[in-house]
Amino acid sequence: MIIKQLSIKLQDQTGATWQVFQLLANAGVNILSYSINDYHGHGILRLIVDDVHLAQEAFAAAGLQVELTDVYCLNVPNERGSMSKVLRWLNDNSVNLDFLYAFQYKGLSQAIMRAADMERLTTVMHRYELNELNSNAGL
Repeated sequence: MIIKQLSIKLQDQTGATWQVFQLLANAGVNILSYSINDYHGHGILRLIVDDVHLAQEAFAAAGLQVELTDVYCLNVPNERGSMSKVLRWLNDNSVNLDFLYAFQYKGLSQAIMRAADMERLTTVMHRYELNELNSNAGL
């Protein structure tokens, strides 16, 4: 399924990440997952939160620019080889990911994916999920 991800450009300085996390905590926003990548002297903080609208309001009130991005969220069994199976499917369908990270929420492992062609990624992943559903129905 498609969900929203927040991305914030951070200065490479002590406390930058803490300030963002504290801002969201003060606003009552729960961070479900995050990823930080170094990029030419600054960081890109990617966040999955429980209330995107509230997070956007908090960032706007603090004068911080945030980018809202569609990402694909896939429930993945927490079993050996399950993510390898997903990546094989993407490879076999010629889908190149821009980034991938994962987290666990309420007992489910979830992979967050982004591709330049999100429409294609969504179509391919919907086929994957249907294939998995049909495979597991025969058990």
